[in-house]
Amino acid sequence: MKNITKTIIICTLIGLFSANFMTFAGNKDRSGQAGAQHLLIDPWARTNGWGGASVAEVRGLESIFSNVAGIAFMNKTEVAITRTQYLSGSGAGISINAFGIIQALKIVDKDTKTTKSLGTIGISVFNMGFGDIPVTTVDQPDGTSAIFSPKLNYIGLHYAYSFNQYIKGGVGIKIVNESISDLVSTGVAIDAGVQYVTGPYENFKIGVTLKNLGMPTSYSGDGIALRANPVNSDVELTLETRSAEAVLPACLVLGAAYDFLIFEPETNERLSKMNSAQKLDEGLTRIDAIHRITLAGSFIANAYSNDIFALGIEYGFKEFFMVRAGYSYESGQFDLATSTTFYSGPSAGVTFGIPFSKKADASVLYVDYGYRFTNRWKGNHYIGLKLSL
Repeated sequence: MKNITKTIIICTLIGLFSANFMTFAGNKDRSGQAGAQHLLIDPWARTNGWGGASVAEVRGLESIFSNVAGIAFMNKTEVAITRTQYLSGSGAGISINAFGIIQALKIVDKDTKTTKSLGTIGISVFNMGFGDIPVTTVDQPDGTSAIFSPKLNYIGLHYAYSFNQYIKGGVGIKIVNESISDLVSTGVAIDAGVQYVTGPYENFKIGVTLKNLGMPTSYSGDGIALRANPVNSDVELTLETRSAEAVLPACLVLGAAYDFLIFEPETNERLSKMNSAQKLDEGLTRIDAIHRITLAGSFIANAYSNDIFALGIEYGFKEFFMVRAGYSYESGQFDLATSTTFYSGPSAGVTFGIPFSKKADASVLYVDYGYRFTNRWKGNHYIGLKLSL
């Protein structure tokens, strides 16, 4: 009964909060008005295979982007790096590199010798590069022999806490930077998220996250300055132009997921004779399952582009093999004149886990691959490595 009450309270709060945000979301008149669009790019291979559907399901280091509350599930250290070949058929040479590390914080009570969790902290780094671009001028349209390299970056600090067995919450702060050789823009974005789990095996999940909240940003530097002579003067002055401000691409994501779990034959037989309360007392979760099928869905309410619906499915064999697929839909996405994203819908991915020993708590090296189809060029390839210690 307590779990049902908690679920009703959480869903009510989510509904009230979402209603206020969705009043401003999906407004076509404001499409393209936000800056720092790289904040909407998920760099992690595993979550890209879901196509954005994993806001309630995601846990571990990849939660840093999808729903920061998910890092609270981890009671160990995780380190990951990923490389993205962005729009592989465009010939633009765009690449994304991301790095992250999360660490569970614990303290040991000297009197009782028990370990108490203080939450999980994480750091992430995102870098999007466009290669070297020749500098051209009106007088030298073929190039001046100089080059410049645009960079889109952010560095994030993230924290999540497990309030109890069912509720996880987290917050993240990101320092956002866009730059070329003579122009730079810097801002601060805040993420916050909640995940709620329930069910006899903690297999029903609800997730909500609000991302990229922050003050507008603007550009500064010599790139918007001009040297010229004022009228009736021989003195050359530097005239600086003020940059217009750009808001951050805020979005609200709501989602739910459900695990279908198959345990060892002996365990399945024992569970078949139990009621729901008895199954809950067993304390079994997805980690104990041999086979798992997870269905997930989400609604992404973008404040400065069209809203997106996403569905995903994943099959997992223990924690060592996972294959997933997803589909995201945006209103008008098949019409290039009205679509605000080049993703065409489908996505897929696979994960292989390589344990270092046969112990239950052994370290595992995960190899992740993801692919997202696009309606232009030849899609995005994501390759990542994650070490769970």
